[in-house]
Amino acid sequence: MTDLGRYVVTRADIARLAGVQRPAVSNWERRYGDFPAPTRSPDHPGVDVFRADRIAVWLDRRKIQSSGRRDWEPAGTTFGDRFRRALGDRRFITSEFVHHLLARQDRFRGEIASDEYLKLLLALVYAWGRSGTDATRGEAYQEALGLFDFAPRIAGHRETADLADFVFQQVPARREECAAVFDLLLDHYRSTQGRRDGGEFFTPRSVARTMARLLAAAGHPPERVHDPFCRAGEVLTALLAELPAQAEPLVTGSAPGVDALALARMNLTLHGAEEAALRHRMEIEDPFAGPGEGHGADWVATNPPFGFKLSDEARERWGRPWPYGPPGSRGDLAWLQHVVESLAPGGRAAVVMPNGAGFAGGRAQTVRARMVHDGVVECVMELPPHLFSDTAIPVSIWMLTRPRPGTRRRDVLFVDGSALGAMTGPASREFTDADIAALVGAYSTWRNGGDGADPGGAASDVPSVPFRALGLDEIREWEYRLTPHALVGPDTPFAAPDSTGQSLGRRLERLEAAVERLRELSDEAARLGTVERWTAAPAADGGPSESYPPGWREATLGELAEITTGPGGKWPEGTGEPSAGVPVVRARHVSGHRILHGDTGTVPWEEAEAHPRYRLRAGDLVMTRSGTVGRCALVTAAEDGWLFGTHLVRIRPHSPVWSDYLLGFLTRPGTQDWIDRRAAGTTGVRHVSAKSLAGLPVLLPPEDERERIGRLLHRLDERRRVHTSVVATLDEYRAELADLLLSGRVRPDDQD
Repeated sequence: MTDLGRYVVTRADIARLAGVQRPAVSNWERRYGDFPAPTRSPDHPGVDVFRADRIAVWLDRRKIQSSGRRDWEPAGTTFGDRFRRALGDRRFITSEFVHHLLARQDRFRGEIASDEYLKLLLALVYAWGRSGTDATRGEAYQEALGLFDFAPRIAGHRETADLADFVFQQVPARREECAAVFDLLLDHYRSTQGRRDGGEFFTPRSVARTMARLLAAAGHPPERVHDPFCRAGEVLTALLAELPAQAEPLVTGSAPGVDALALARMNLTLHGAEEAALRHRMEIEDPFAGPGEGHGADWVATNPPFGFKLSDEARERWGRPWPYGPPGSRGDLAWLQHVVESLAPGGRAAVVMPNGAGFAGGRAQTVRARMVHDGVVECVMELPPHLFSDTAIPVSIWMLTRPRPGTRRRDVLFVDGSALGAMTGPASREFTDADIAALVGAYSTWRNGGDGADPGGAASDVPSVPFRALGLDEIREWEYRLTPHALVGPDTPFAAPDSTGQSLGRRLERLEAAVERLRELSDEAARLGTVERWTAAPAADGGPSESYPPGWREATLGELAEITTGPGGKWPEGTGEPSAGVPVVRARHVSGHRILHGDTGTVPWEEAEAHPRYRLRAGDLVMTRSGTVGRCALVTAAEDGWLFGTHLVRIRPHSPVWSDYLLGFLTRPGTQDWIDRRAAGTTGVRHVSAKSLAGLPVLLPPEDERERIGRLLHRLDERRRVHTSVVATLDEYRAELADLLLSGRVRPDDQD
């Protein structure tokens, strides 16, 4: 293992080694107070440097999103893993180890189900992390096999013993390492198993962190934390992670399933709460789980089961009254009341609720009204859909409190976070740290006396999130519908827009510049001649090419250019964090005979340099070769050195002066029809091969005329590009100007 403490790194080094752009490091440093402080080094006078070991530890906590991972990086890879690998530190890398564990599942095919295999892995990691030493391997093995009822079926199998040996040999016998492995395995369980275990698992980690940070922003460290439906303990471990090291609260919780209870106990033990008091029960239906059990909890955080229906006995509460009214069969309103009763005076809670709990009528509306007037609802925070792997139902976080006498607020905060989060798959979304900071910032601003009128966080890289506090009279007017998306917007459709005269001036300058450019291009095109000014050319008499003008000839595309297909899935599809390196052109970037910029993923410099075959240079052409085949674009100086992706083919003319002519020929209707007829595919995805394209017949005029045609077509493409830009700019300008005019913010000149 490399001793990283011997090294210092600059901000540019951090960016290069972690595979991000230089501004990302500055954003981390500005946004997060725990980012390591710079130091001075005699070897780097006047330059801030950082200890590499401290940077590595900080980056270990930053997981790379799926869209930003390189091909060889498994799920769960952190920027710390990438940073260490680049420095030659071959320490134990959690994500790589989990990848190897999951790859061994085939050895148990037919013996145990996939969810059982994951539970076996979790049990082995837990047992080793709790008491693992070389002298106690046998004890750890036996403990792991005793945690789940399916384990005895495979206890005598050689594959089981080999798996245990692999875990015990590879994982350092330290709780923090085992806890990291456990967390990644639990994430994989959540993403792959969904609701197979009766809805008991899981709360997404980013949602759990949001709940924990909201509670941490609300006051002093708690003496007791509680989760009445603790699933696999992921919310409780998130709460513990937000506490100072010296805090040792009593941790309590309930889980209705035996396996969920076992996982929660393992999870909490590895995260330092070995004395957690967890009970096997459905707390909302337990007649002995009365109000204020014990002394009540300072923090309650929970994600109750979606769509839960109360039993007849639970509805009647065994003779005890509901504090805010009977909820009928609705479990959501029952859970909210139970959570309030579980709080100590002055305590706070964060509860995940389906959005329907905020607007359902009848008994639900009555319960909400009474809770609001009693001051127990502090905040309702709407989240986006697809945060949960097993459902697209959008949810909200309700911040509840049990106010002490004289501390009851007379307003409720509404935060609309429905536009936050980054998609990590076709139907999965995850909060970034910046998203969490925006939500917590809105809540903290309101608690500290802000009026809720200023959206978003203070840092430039924290997204804007709308929030607004409403008084009791306003909430009554809304019939106690606690729906942030509807409540935080302006009350009228003609509220003052955010646009300013200065921004309009900038747009007008861009518009005028585009118009001037159009004039220049029009003048230049006129000097070259237009299509209408060309005269008909006489064809040669007789012969197979009698339709050709004199001096014209036929050649194949393969004779005129080098044709190279894109790599097979080599480059990542994009980046969550802006990665440093070389941009990748993909099929979606080919439009209007040009390459669109803006959302290109990147490949690290060293990887791009190892694959010169797939680099572009000015004058190349790229064509889509699968899906919608035949779209073409010219590579300009702005894309020189970029890479091209899987679904493209690069056409490199043997002479750069042929590029514009070939682009025109490839985009003519007859050529497009020829390409389309040669596209193959039997599953709905059509593709054209490089071999077919090489055989494309190309009609060539004499050299000087070829260049003139190419220049004219190039100018037409430029005119088209500028006209498109002008129309887009006019649309934006009109929309913004109309908004300002119709709201009375600006007036037309008298002459208008």
